[in-house]
Amino acid sequence: MGCMKDPTARFHARTLVDRLRASTSRCADLETLAQAIFETVAADVPFGFACLATTDPTSGLINSTYKSHPLAMGEDDFAAAEYGAPDINLFTDLAQRPLPVGVLSIDTDGHPDRCRRLREFMGPQFGFTDEIRLVCRNQSTTWGLLAIYRDRDQPTFTAAEGKQVATVHPVIADAVRRTVFAAKRSGSINPGPFAVLIVDIHNQLTDTTQTAAAMIDELGGWDHGSLPASVLFVVFSSRMTGQPAEGRVLGRSGTWLRVRAVALTGPTPNRSVALTIETADATTVGQMVIAARGLTAREQEVVGLILQGASTKDIAGTLHLSPHTVQDHLKAIFTKLNVTSRRELIGQFALT
Repeated sequence: MGCMKDPTARFHARTLVDRLRASTSRCADLETLAQAIFETVAADVPFGFACLATTDPTSGLINSTYKSHPLAMGEDDFAAAEYGAPDINLFTDLAQRPLPVGVLSIDTDGHPDRCRRLREFMGPQFGFTDEIRLVCRNQSTTWGLLAIYRDRDQPTFTAAEGKQVATVHPVIADAVRRTVFAAKRSGSINPGPFAVLIVDIHNQLTDTTQTAAAMIDELGGWDHGSLPASVLFVVFSSRMTGQPAEGRVLGRSGTWLRVRAVALTGPTPNRSVALTIETADATTVGQMVIAARGLTAREQEVVGLILQGASTKDIAGTLHLSPHTVQDHLKAIFTKLNVTSRRELIGQFALT
C-alpha cells in the first residue's frame, strides 16, 4: 500500500520540509515511505542514488535499509564501510554535530576521494563521486539515516544543498517512528524461543541451530547471498569494537526480535562472531514503545521508573533530580501522551 498524497500539497507547501511532511503523512509501510522521501528530496536536490536506513532507537545500530533502486549486491560491503576503519563523515560522527549532516565534497575541501568508502568502494563499484549523509533524529533519539549520492555526470553537492537536506532530518525521523509502530504486518512465526548462529570472517554461516532459517527469513531473508542488514550491522559492530552489540528489529510478521552478537576470541579483528536471535521480551518492547512516543531521553527514563512503580521521591533520587524537576517532567510526559495521571500512563503502556 502506497502513500496517499494530498493533491493540493504541491501548491500549498512552499518548503522542502512542508512537502516532505505532506508526502510522508500517510505512508503505510517503510518501503513506500522511503520512496516518498527519495522522490520529494530529489525534486529539490537531485541525486543518482539514495539509501534510507532505519535504526534501533535504543542502540543506534542499523536494522533495515531501503534503496532508491536495487544494487546487485548484499549489505556486507556497506556494513564494512560503516563499521570498519575510521573514515570521514561516519554516521556515528555526524550524530554528534548540532546539525547532523555531512557533505563529503565540502568536508574534504573538494577532495571527496580522501574518504575511504568512496575511494575504495562506492566510487569503483557504482561510480559515485559525492555524498550527503544525514542523521534523522526526533528529540535526542535517532530513528533513521539518509544518504544520497551524485554520479560522475553530475556536479558535486553544494553547501546550500547540504543545508537544505539538513532541514528535513526531524521530519524523516518522525515519519520513520510513526510508520514503524503503525505498520501492519501479515503472517506469524513460530521458530522457537531463540536461534544461535556463528558467522565467519567472510560473513557466512558456519554453524546454526535449526531455528536459524526461520529467524533469518523473519528478519528479511538472504540478499544476494548476504545475511539481512539487521544481522550484518550487529556483526560488524561487535567484530570491530570487540564488545557485545545488540539491535532490535521489527520482523516481517510484526514481531520484535532481539539480535545480539559477541566476537569470538581470535588474533585479528576479522574474527568469527556468535549471535543469538530471539523474540523480544515485554521489557525490551516497552523500551521501544517509550522511545516511539517522542519523549526526550530524560522523559523516557522517568517513564521507565514509573512503570517500575517508583514514587516521585524515588525517581528524584535515582536520576539525581529535585522533586520539582521530576514533576515538571511528569507534566510534559502527560501532555505528550495525552494522559492525566500515572494510572492512565501505566494503563496506556499495558495495552500497547
